[in-house]
Amino acid sequence: MLELCLNVEDLARVRVISTLGMAFETHMAWGRLGEQRRDALAEWRRAVRHRLRRASATHPVTEPSASLVETLTSPLPRETDTFAAVAVEPFWERVRRLLKAERDAAGRAMLAGGMEQVLNSRHDAIRWEAPVLRVDNAQPSRRTCLGGRGMTLVPSLFAPQPLLIDDRVGWQGLPILVYGVTPDADAAASLWQGGEGEQALHALLGRTRADVLAALRETRSTGQVADRLRISNPSASKHLTILRRAGFVTTERRQNLAVHSLTPLGEAILD
Repeated sequence: MLELCLNVEDLARVRVISTLGMAFETHMAWGRLGEQRRDALAEWRRAVRHRLRRASATHPVTEPSASLVETLTSPLPRETDTFAAVAVEPFWERVRRLLKAERDAAGRAMLAGGMEQVLNSRHDAIRWEAPVLRVDNAQPSRRTCLGGRGMTLVPSLFAPQPLLIDDRVGWQGLPILVYGVTPDADAAASLWQGGEGEQALHALLGRTRADVLAALRETRSTGQVADRLRISNPSASKHLTILRRAGFVTTERRQNLAVHSLTPLGEAILD
């Protein structure tokens, strides 16, 4: 049992963000794939296992080697790309919308009942009894006083239980409490079904260029984009140049690499 002591300053500095990103969700998703449950992830497991069997014929799929903290501070490692591309990336925009909806729900809870209602309504294993927030999970029991730093709450689709990420594991001294969300049956079904928006994007940009744009949901170099889509570096560079000129992509130099990210317009067209 984790016990977090929150003073008045901590409560004033609690914030809720929608996600720690696709790399984090990919890290969590690996641990959920082997479960045998009839839950909101059951259809996802079935689809991903089928896709992995096909993908492993040409690209071996191995367990991600990056630590939890590394997933928060670095791009997805190369050996994780195949799993991410099969298990998380095809569903990412819908997952992201679900997590944004959860963040908005937390905001409404704040307006309706203050921080007490937010902390007591996010997850069954999280309980607020002022001045202590108790988190029932598998992490070693300890009592931590936040000392006015505040805390960030983050929902996750794939986290199996609440998880505290703090200075003890190297996250820049900023406490982050991740908690799992469980979509209802209708929401879960819509998560794993193909969307018309993806087909429309392919029709608008062309399949390869749309796939290049989608690959930049995580910041990547030209070579990483080419590897992910199994196209040549010159081809990837050409598509990236066109997307950059259209205002969908921004490029910066990092050491000897050109690294590409989505602009707000690029993110909007993927929504």
